[in-house]
Amino acid sequence: MRTVTVDDIERAIKKREDKSRAIELKGLLATKLEVAGLSRGDLIEILGELEPLLPEIEEEFIWLNLLQDLWESPFFESRILALELMFGVSDLIDAHLWGMLDHWTNNVDSWATADWLGHVRAISIKKSPSLVTRMAPWLQTTDVWRRRSTVVSLVYIDPVNLDQKLLLGPHELFAFLEPILRDEDKNVQVALVWLFEIIRENFPDELRTYLRLHRKNLPPHLISVN
Repeated sequence: MRTVTVDDIERAIKKREDKSRAIELKGLLATKLEVAGLSRGDLIEILGELEPLLPEIEEEFIWLNLLQDLWESPFFESRILALELMFGVSDLIDAHLWGMLDHWTNNVDSWATADWLGHVRAISIKKSPSLVTRMAPWLQTTDVWRRRSTVVSLVYIDPVNLDQKLLLGPHELFAFLEPILRDEDKNVQVALVWLFEIIRENFPDELRTYLRLHRKNLPPHLISVN
């Protein structure tokens, strides 16, 4: 049985700590977590080192314990690694992990973890489409990160080739997102623009028609996506 512990991963993070970049990144994220200032290359390097030590895919209990331990680590980078590992073992992600992802979302305090949770949650939704209805109440919450993560969750990104696929048709998306189309928080606005651009790429005529019919009630940042 191959195993790696959260202590092993934290040591790998600390080994690559960049204090000056950590200050910059912490300011950008505005997170309360500890930030080691690792680059994307650093994270990829750690994932490469971990691969021979990771549990077999069949060892689900060990996987879930490892992921939970990473999420509870004080390091921002540990959480990102937990989410990247989940994305990489997408066979484990299905409806029964919804509660775990929901619980994690309660502790999000940055756009980076909100978006990664959305990417992982989308895997569950693709396998069990009815799960999307569970997110409807989240659009009414005061938690900006839950609102943003809901938007990101509506796009499935294939873990193998990174192709993007909308999980609802365009008209279903417009109706579902109605509660936050005029959201005043910039973090949510960025996610909505991203989603509307994907709709434009896949359903340009439907988006054009929707914007024409509703332009009086839509904010400028969405009207400009045409």
